[in-house]
Amino acid sequence: MGIIAALQGATRNEDIPLWVAVPPGYFSLPLGDVVGSLERAESVLTDVADEAQEISIRALIGVLSVLLSDLASCGALYCGIGRHISPTDSTVVTSSLVVSYQEYEGTRNPRLLLNDLIQAKADSKEHGQPELIDVLERPTLFFERTRHLPTPQLPGQPDVPEGSTSAVYQLEAFVPSDNGDRLAAIEFSTPFDSHGPEYRAMVVQMAASVSFEPPAVSPDAGNKITRLLW
Repeated sequence: MGIIAALQGATRNEDIPLWVAVPPGYFSLPLGDVVGSLERAESVLTDVADEAQEISIRALIGVLSVLLSDLASCGALYCGIGRHISPTDSTVVTSSLVVSYQEYEGTRNPRLLLNDLIQAKADSKEHGQPELIDVLERPTLFFERTRHLPTPQLPGQPDVPEGSTSAVYQLEAFVPSDNGDRLAAIEFSTPFDSHGPEYRAMVVQMAASVSFEPPAVSPDAGNKITRLLW
């Protein structure tokens, strides 16, 4: 299975369960053959790196290998890292984008599926702001929050104090199929938490673009999301 960025002109494949428009500015990371892909990348990068850089590269590759393997095992079809310029103060904002897919047995009202997701988040004490709205006449759940996660120790950087945390803005969108047997999940995250709300429109546009069937793409569709980011 795989994912197609429908606005980037990829070809269709009947084995693909989901189509979604991936905004410009994101660099796709491998979710298939994770270990092999990263080993090849490590070989290329370390060939041109000095000793200090080589240590950092190997540490980063190790972290990515675990992260991407975990994502792939949980149904992720796409993972990307993005860099964009904030329209408010020109800050370079880095972010991550993950698109996942899940299937359910039987059919059901898609609104009931989304209500169950809201309840599941409440039961697991995931604190945030849920919004269940219609996007292009399709029920869609958005879940917005700021999480405080352990501050990572990056190679070559000063030691991180024990127990320290960093704020991470996160916005999720859940889009069910018409008969509630399939679900697309979009997760946007950025450590630049004060800039996170600037990406709401982008995530809404992505949710609107989700299709469980090969979509028809208009000639000017590729520019729609670009205008939201710059």
